[in-house]
Amino acid sequence: MRYCDHGSGAIDRLRLQLEPPNCRLVVISFSLTEPIPTFNRNAIMKRSDNEGYQTPEFQNKITLQLSRNESNCAIENLADKLAGLDHALISNYPTHWELQERLGQSCNVPAGRIVVTAGGDDGIERAIRNAIQGASKTIVTHAPSFEMVDIYCRNHGGSMTYVPWLDGDFPVNQFIDQIDNQTALVVLTSPNNPTGSVVSTDAIFAVNQAAKKVGAKLLIDHAYIEFADQNPLDQLTVDDNIMIVRTFSKAWGLAGLRVGYLIAPDPDFAAIIRNSSGPFPISSVSLELARQSLADCQSSMENNVSQIKKYRELLRELVTQCGGTSIGSQGNFILAEFKNADYIWEGLAEDGVGVRKFTANALLKNQLRITCPTRPADYLQLAQSLCRLCNVDFESQKIAIGIAQTKTAEDTQSPIQPRSPNETARTWNSNRQTKETAIDLAINLDGSGIIEIETGIGFLDHMLTALAFHAGFDLQLKCDGDLHVDDHHTAEDCALALGTAIDGALGKRTGIQRFGYAYAPLDESLARTVIDLSGRPWPEIHLNLEREMIGTWACENITHFFQSLAMTLKCSLHVDVLRGTNDHHRAEAAFKSCAKALREALTRTSGEVPSTKGVL
Repeated sequence: MRYCDHGSGAIDRLRLQLEPPNCRLVVISFSLTEPIPTFNRNAIMKRSDNEGYQTPEFQNKITLQLSRNESNCAIENLADKLAGLDHALISNYPTHWELQERLGQSCNVPAGRIVVTAGGDDGIERAIRNAIQGASKTIVTHAPSFEMVDIYCRNHGGSMTYVPWLDGDFPVNQFIDQIDNQTALVVLTSPNNPTGSVVSTDAIFAVNQAAKKVGAKLLIDHAYIEFADQNPLDQLTVDDNIMIVRTFSKAWGLAGLRVGYLIAPDPDFAAIIRNSSGPFPISSVSLELARQSLADCQSSMENNVSQIKKYRELLRELVTQCGGTSIGSQGNFILAEFKNADYIWEGLAEDGVGVRKFTANALLKNQLRITCPTRPADYLQLAQSLCRLCNVDFESQKIAIGIAQTKTAEDTQSPIQPRSPNETARTWNSNRQTKETAIDLAINLDGSGIIEIETGIGFLDHMLTALAFHAGFDLQLKCDGDLHVDDHHTAEDCALALGTAIDGALGKRTGIQRFGYAYAPLDESLARTVIDLSGRPWPEIHLNLEREMIGTWACENITHFFQSLAMTLKCSLHVDVLRGTNDHHRAEAAFKSCAKALREALTRTSGEVPSTKGVL
């Protein structure tokens, strides 16, 4: 029999040797941990000693996941980078030295002080495990905070002391009062998760001095530091008592790689932390992609962060309009309080939007943590659902996102941006003037959701918005037509201008999928579109519409729209409404299926002209 003196964290350190061949191993775990100190009247949680990381489970299919604080991947041309990886990365055991060197350069510290870890939380776990091996067993931190600190501490036989800090300035004096000779480690999370609040540099140094006096190190979790207004890294790394944990999961958008790192006070301490794990904790592929990100994708990461900050402000305004309140966050999320938070959480989930609630935390009652969306379409999906649940006008949110996107374009001094610096921009601008219509149009086939439509025909605006949204375009189209005559010229010329713009943006049509097909339902209606960007126009449009008008748009001109689009886009376009009874539904399903088919046909490939003729 072998036994250990505390919970499951000790088992992974215990070296078991089975001497006889048929020896049976029985592990008995006794928990000797102390309860949460009685001084804390606002204890954030109580968990069993073997309870791990758990989040509330969604009962609905989540199509927009905003509960995990994930971001867009900052790696440009990811498919090409994956294809270019050496097979030896898979067949050989990994080495972290190249990434460690690159991180040392990035953080302006000797590479020997860098410990590459399996995500930032692995660095936290190693630091906690090392700290509480001695006589001191208490970790001092604030509440609420990253809950893995509590879990790791208890798994390794320690106890927690919490100082409440939900909003406002960090409570420096109250915090320092809890640091004593029993303190093994002090932990600060800044920006804090889940509030997004930051600990000032002055407060950090005051806490660090108190920790030094009792022989405890200070661990700072900087998982979200890239989203903060200021980064005190250079000031903190000169201190010989501070450890800093960072990650590639948040600002870099590489959560699936599970790569983080710890900056130790000196190389000797780094070696202790480095050697406290297994020999190969991170895969070679993850290490190499993280290294390439640092080398090549800094500007992409910074652009992601800048965009998220804009959405963060929009999100706070949205929460206020919906009757909630929020804390001024410096993370890629906000913490929002609603009187009916459970109702909001469940309603969002029913609409496919997942946000985080905290069921076991008294300090976070009625609070929801919402990750900032990273695309206009995602923001609008969240806003539409939240506005519905709170009986708030959704149209204002469309205006707000439009203003934010326009401001982003002004900041970059270009109305339409290419997907990547290494790819040719697929954009087109035109001004089409006839005696019947005047059309200004700008399109980006690889857009970010900038959609501004104004034709004078409400249902046409609605359909063009759906087309651009589901095809992934940026589309700005304004038409001044002779609607005093009828809707024919406006609908026809908008289709002709749109087809011409897509054709112009494609150029020689090299490196595209060419073919696309898609089905799209809308309630009882079902439509199918098949498209070939062949260079030869041929429309087969069968919508089976029965009404004379939908709004102020004649149904015969809806069919004519698709016909005109096919002519100037120079494509074979087959649009069939397979079933349906409501003409609005039939038409909208047709536009959405067309959009999805277009998106597939326009997908970039690494090939040349997709034709045996060599030309389209």
